[in-house]
This record gives sequence, structure tokens and C-alpha cells, in this order.
Amino acid sequence: MRRTPSLADPASVSSTGGSTFRWIAGAVVPVAVLIVLAAAAKVPTHFGVLLLLGAVGSALVFAGLRDPVVAVLLLLVTTFLRVALPSILPVDPFVLAYLGVLGAWAIWIARGINRAPRLGAIECAMVLYVTWNIISMFSSHQYGSVVPLFGAELSAPRFVLTGTVIPFTVFLVGRYTFDRASAVRLLLWTILLLGAYSAAMCILQFHGPTALVWPRYIVESPSWEGRAVGIFDQPVVNGVVLTLSFIVALLLAATRSEPQWSRILAVAVAAASAYGVYLTHTRVVWLAFAVVVLIGAACAKGFRTGFVTTGAVVVAAVAIKWSTFTSSDRSAGGVGSPDEVQDRLNTAATAIWAVQEKPLAGWGIGRFTAMNTYHHQRWAPDVPWIRGFGIASHFNELGIAAELGLIGLALWLAVLFLLVCGLFHAYRVLPADGLCGKRLALVAIMAFVVLVIAGLTVDLRFFDFPNAVVMLLVGIVIGWADRLPADQMTPDPPRRATGSVPARERA
Repeated sequence: MRRTPSLADPASVSSTGGSTFRWIAGAVVPVAVLIVLAAAAKVPTHFGVLLLLGAVGSALVFAGLRDPVVAVLLLLVTTFLRVALPSILPVDPFVLAYLGVLGAWAIWIARGINRAPRLGAIECAMVLYVTWNIISMFSSHQYGSVVPLFGAELSAPRFVLTGTVIPFTVFLVGRYTFDRASAVRLLLWTILLLGAYSAAMCILQFHGPTALVWPRYIVESPSWEGRAVGIFDQPVVNGVVLTLSFIVALLLAATRSEPQWSRILAVAVAAASAYGVYLTHTRVVWLAFAVVVLIGAACAKGFRTGFVTTGAVVVAAVAIKWSTFTSSDRSAGGVGSPDEVQDRLNTAATAIWAVQEKPLAGWGIGRFTAMNTYHHQRWAPDVPWIRGFGIASHFNELGIAAELGLIGLALWLAVLFLLVCGLFHAYRVLPADGLCGKRLALVAIMAFVVLVIAGLTVDLRFFDFPNAVVMLLVGIVIGWADRLPADQMTPDPPRRATGSVPARERA
């Protein structure tokens, strides 16, 4: 009779392929992308780049289709580079990578027995929310999905794909296929390395040498002057990614099974990410970072030292420069500037008015900018009417309510509620030891909190990369809790720490 491999058994065979293959493919993906980018800069015609893209792309397709873990990592890398990549192909590379994820997952399901995902309450809520988005996309609305002030068109299908479909897909893939500690470790290092690149670009943007900054728009034409916009050309997205990198770096730095050099590297990335967060000069990013530090200092058993140290440094810095911190000079670190607050107040007033006008189905997916141009509202008489005029929603849930109505908002909140329940269940039942235990659950909880806080001032549906990363982490944690044997579904009793490395970390 065939033995069913234990989740903690490092000798068990992964259902998604060998861990060695994953590590090799995971290392090849970013290197291959960088080779293509270097060729794009050197080759004068698109024909040469297309040839190189074809060769490298074929290798990546083979690697991705062989293992859905690799396919997801490729999707994350291409999404991370979405703004920076040149428009050579008829479709964006991240779209091709997403199709690769679907293909790899379908092959993975077909090759195994009982691998088809079991749809539960979370998946049903996601399907209903996506369906409501699609219904809104094909329905007739008063305004088109356009940006009237600039005459630009917002692609509703692309908006639904990046803001909803891709994050939900990687949640499912993460829940069912990231079933080995080696796959989780590879994901964490991918997040860390991408965050390290973002941190490096932030530091180089402000302290030089600026000749090393890529993409060049970071220093030559940033959309937000005086802020660390990163490869995304957006300080909030950049700040969220840096905060996620900080969290993951502290986890890896405290993982005893990691080599000493990699733990030192993780500490360096954590410090650089924290400084990059400061350089964004963005209040909601600072707030999310402060909340993460507090959660980590209170709950991160086994890796709270970094959070406590960071909190002490931040408190000391704010105390020393309190007058600067409370000033309206954003470039110097002040938080007293009223302009962005007024933008958000007026967009909130517009969203509330929109819900009152069309409460059930809303104004249509991707229509907030147009509605905010033709029906712009003011929060209060002392707030200038022009603030926030014609821009996208700056409050995630209010933007959803305005575009998809209360029905869409209820479905979205149901998804959030079920995810929160799944996260806390995982944190309660997963073992304290090992990389994929309570510590990973706490990382996913903190990442989820960062995204929710960011949504208080922006529309998260525009944030493709952070959405995908957070949903993937959440799916992985809930999946590990699902696979936990029934006799281990209770918290481990307190026990004396040992010097041995847990089996989950050796996997």
C-alpha cells in the first residue's frame, strides 16, 4: 500500500515537481528577463529583440508549464516589470504569463488524482464578485470607461483582469500547489529580491549615482516629484512593496535553516526597505509601516527583534525631528500637507453621492473617473472644490461601491471577511515551528493589513503586483492550514526550545 507523504516529511515527493528544478527555474526567470531588457537597450531594431524574446520566452514557457509554482513566479516578475517593459509584443508579457499560469495549473490538475480544487465559501464569494464585475463590464452605462480630462480610455477588461481576476487566480494556485516549504521559501526570496531592487532604486534616486537608476523615468520624469516612486512610478505601490519586502526579510533573517550569508543579506534588505519607505514621503505608507512594526513587535514570536529595533529607531527619529515631522514640507518628512487630504475628502463625497444616485448596480466598472469629472462633489465648504477633480477613487471600498453598487460592495466585503477568517484560523492551528507555520501566517496577516490600510487612500484595483503578492501569500497560508492533519488542528502546547532545525524548514 502506498504511503501518503506527511506534510512535515522532507523526503516526501512534491506534487508540483522537484524543489531543485524550482530553485533553478526561479533563478533563471529574473536573469532571463534582465538579458532581454539589456538586449532591448542595445539592439537598434525590434526584430533582434523579438528573436531574443522568442528564444528566452520558449525556455520560460517550458519551465512554467512544467511547474505552476514557477509559472506564478514568472507572473509576479512580469507584473513587477509591467510599467518598465517596452511595448514590443501585441500583448503585455504579464498577460502571457497569466495564461501560462492557467495552462500550468490545468496540466498539474490533469496529471494528479484528486487535484481539482474544492470550491468552498471563499471561492464561491470570489466567483460571484468576478461575475458581478463581468456583468457590469458588459452592461450599458451612462458614461464610458474613460479619463475625460486627458481623453484617455480605461480598458475595463484589463482593469478587471489586473484588479480582480489575477489576484483571485493566484490565491487559488497558492492554496493548492504551494504545498512544499521549498516552494514557499523560493517565493519569499523572490519577494525579497524584487523588494531589494525597489529599495536600491529609491536610494539611488535620492543619493545617486543616478546613472545606475533604471527605468530612467524614476529620475527623469517621475509622476510624483520628490518621492521614491520606484519601478511602478507610484509612491504608494512602491511603499507597499517595500513594506512587504521588510516583513519577508525579517522572517528570512530569523530562519535558522537559511545560510548565514543569506540571513545577513536579508537584514541588509530589511534596513534598505525601511529607509525606502521613508523616502516615499507618503503618509499612508508610513502608517501601514508603523502598524506592521507594532504588530511584529507584539506578535512576531521568533523574529520580533527586527520590529522592536525598527520601532525604537523610528520613535527616536520622530522625537528628534518632531517639528519637521509635523510640518507641511513633504520632501523633508512632514505630514501636515492638506492637499492630498482634501483630494480624498472630495473623492469620498463624490463616491457617497454616486451610491445615493445609483445604489444597487452603481455607475459601471471603470466609470469613477468619468463620473468624478461630470458630477464632482465637495466634502465641505472649507474644502476647495477643485481638489480631487476628475481623478480616480482614492478610497478602495467607496470606489467599488460607486462603480459596482452596494451589491458589488457586499460581495467584495464577503470575500474580505472570509479571507480574514481563513487567516486567523490558519494562525490559530498552524504549528509554531517551521517556516510554514504561525510565522508565515503572521506574515500573510501583516501583508493583508498593509493592503487594507493602503486602500484607505487609493483604489487597490490599480495595484496589480501588490494585490497578486498578498493574495498569493494568503492563499498559501490557508492552504497549509487545510492540509494540516486532523490530529494537529490545535495549537501546540508550550515546550522548551531545542537547537534542532524543524523538519518543515529542512524541506
